[in-house]
Amino acid sequence: MKHYAEAIIEILDPEAHITYILDRSYCLETKNGYAIKDLRIIKNRDLKNMVIVDNLVHSFGLQLENGIPILEWNGEREDTELKHMVDYLIQASYADDLREYNKENLRLRELAASSLPHIMLNI
Repeated sequence: MKHYAEAIIEILDPEAHITYILDRSYCLETKNGYAIKDLRIIKNRDLKNMVIVDNLVHSFGLQLENGIPILEWNGEREDTELKHMVDYLIQASYADDLREYNKENLRLRELAASSLPHIMLNI
């Protein structure tokens, strides 16, 4: 939701380095009701310079290497998820290609591949 995204960005980026927020209004919706973000709608930026931070991994399924999963933020003092995200984003900002940085550090494709047999058993 737009207000939720804006509140998080205010905390993450008080100096306004983040230039685009793709909230739910920019998403594609699947026939099952899932909201999917597609970074290709941003025409004046290269995919290697963009990330999607979301608590729902399926939302960045079209560009998995651009995605950074995060636990849902609850806004309480004990919630340190955003602090860890800031640290990760600062380190990632030095990378020539954020997709490669995420691929090396998050290994989401490996995780998805290792989860596939487990998922298939539950069908």
